[in-house]
Amino acid sequence: MVKEDDLPKIPYLKAVILEGLRKHPLGPFLMPHAVTHDVDFNGYMVPRNGTMGLDPNVWENPMEFKPERFLIDEKAFDISGNKEIKMMPFGAGRRRICPGHVLAMLHLEYFVANLVRKKKGRN
Repeated sequence: MVKEDDLPKIPYLKAVILEGLRKHPLGPFLMPHAVTHDVDFNGYMVPRNGTMGLDPNVWENPMEFKPERFLIDEKAFDISGNKEIKMMPFGAGRRRICPGHVLAMLHLEYFVANLVRKKKGRN
């Protein structure tokens, strides 16, 4: 069984989870944060029905599932939105982010690691 202490030793797993959250955000299951028409906000164009995680101006080849993009510099990427907002799977900013996002990421990593381990053991 994969333990919590093992998770830092498998950084590619976290990259896969982050890439999954980028391509398929939890947004549709939560209250949507979208504009109903194109909006110019402080010089930034916010497109109607746009998805931040698939923006080609932010992500290279946004439709491609490429976890390696999160391995380049782990410290440079911030899902809390304190440095910059590239995606917001749990909200963004000090007051708007889910207070349990760190625990959620830990549980996602733990669950997926053990799921892969169990599945691999059966083959």
